[in-house]
Amino acid sequence: MGKDFRRVICVAGVLLIAFIVMLSGCQKTEKALLSEFRGITQGEPSAAGLSKAASFLELHVPAVSEMGASRLVLAYEDYALRLLGSDNEIDSQAPLDEWFLILRDQGKIAFDYQALLDAYGTYVSEELQELLAIKCLEASDPVTDHAEIVQSYKDIIGRALKAEKLLKTHTNDDILRANTEQYYREYLFLLLAGSDHTPVFDYGTGQFSQDAKSVYEDFIHAEPDTVLADALVEYFSYLNSVNFVIDYEDAVENKIFFDTCNYITERALEKL
Repeated sequence: MGKDFRRVICVAGVLLIAFIVMLSGCQKTEKALLSEFRGITQGEPSAAGLSKAASFLELHVPAVSEMGASRLVLAYEDYALRLLGSDNEIDSQAPLDEWFLILRDQGKIAFDYQALLDAYGTYVSEELQELLAIKCLEASDPVTDHAEIVQSYKDIIGRALKAEKLLKTHTNDDILRANTEQYYREYLFLLLAGSDHTPVFDYGTGQFSQDAKSVYEDFIHAEPDTVLADALVEYFSYLNSVNFVIDYEDAVENKIFFDTCNYITERALEKL
């Protein structure tokens, strides 16, 4: 009786192990999951596709690696943004919160980066967490509005510095780097060239902004070891060469000015 009982236990154990192995074999690998998600998100974007992609995230992000979760979240963002930029209208009565979308002013539907970060921030890489934080800030409180700078020069420098630190600290992901470089390029160029409705040189007098000059000088003194400070030092060399004055009606001066701003911006990115 004792031997029979032990035999039954042994057989049951073997069957249990076999069952576990069988279940493991049925589970999809991370590579297969990423491939399946690419199939969902690479086609023409639609509300139905977005709904399917959101459900896929909810089901699989907690089960994959940090890198896998980051890839899934980035692919979802790309798909959602392509849908928002397409001619396929989204019904405002749709479950926007489930799709990480939000209804903004005047009925405009936008991507809700904060909701995405709240839902999946703990699963994705530190780099992506930091990038999503930048995107959250830019989405809720943008630097420009209709070609007008609506933030202070100090605030723009702060945002550029965050992007620079992210570029310096994390260099192992080309997709994340490209996203961060886009923000860094925009912030730095705004600091150097201003915008159409907020120029750094006064349209009337041609004088360089005293506010910008003071903020830039303070930053160079406070953060001398940053690439951003190097760029501003190089910018001041240009400003000194024109005595902090420009004639916007002079085509040659304008070309030299904007070429200089582009050059300093690209040179800064090369150092990161």
